[in-house]
Amino acid sequence: MNAGPADDSVFRTVTKAPSVRHPHPARRPSGTAGFSLLELSVAIFIISVLAALAVPSYKRVNLEARTAATLNDLRVFTSAFQNYAHDRGDWPASTGVPAEVPPGMQSYLGETSWSRPTPIGGFYTYCANSLQQGERYRAVLVISAVGENKVTTDRQQLADIDHKADDGDLDTGSFRLGFRNQPVWVIEH
Repeated sequence: MNAGPADDSVFRTVTKAPSVRHPHPARRPSGTAGFSLLELSVAIFIISVLAALAVPSYKRVNLEARTAATLNDLRVFTSAFQNYAHDRGDWPASTGVPAEVPPGMQSYLGETSWSRPTPIGGFYTYCANSLQQGERYRAVLVISAVGENKVTTDRQQLADIDHKADDGDLDTGSFRLGFRNQPVWVIEH
């Protein structure tokens, strides 16, 4: 018997193609979009770890920026008051009013941030012959709380200012805590 091509088909068995299983049973078959619960959990975990690492860095950078801005203000104001005293032979009269420019100081303070809130809250106040924590000073700058604009009570912030500008002790030196624990910058003892 001579079997031709048509006869070959008789001997072949028809088998059903095996079903293709996806290598990851948690995933949906192609054609449907989405993420598995595990993938979402991992993504959320990574984001939360990054946020936990970023928050302290942000706080530190923010603290250092406020410190630098406050120190710059104090240096500019000290220079302005010392120039006034050099030119006129005495310190200006004290108004004791926060953010108010002392008489005769308008041209010395010019375009400074004297009238604006300080980087650590409150406003700058100039005081002549000021009594602070039992000591009298010829000229000081006080950072005073006014209404809702409170001065920071963050000891770390105040200590950072004192460390970078002075002796690192809030009870001694040029930057200290004065009456009612308000920050005081001593221009002249």
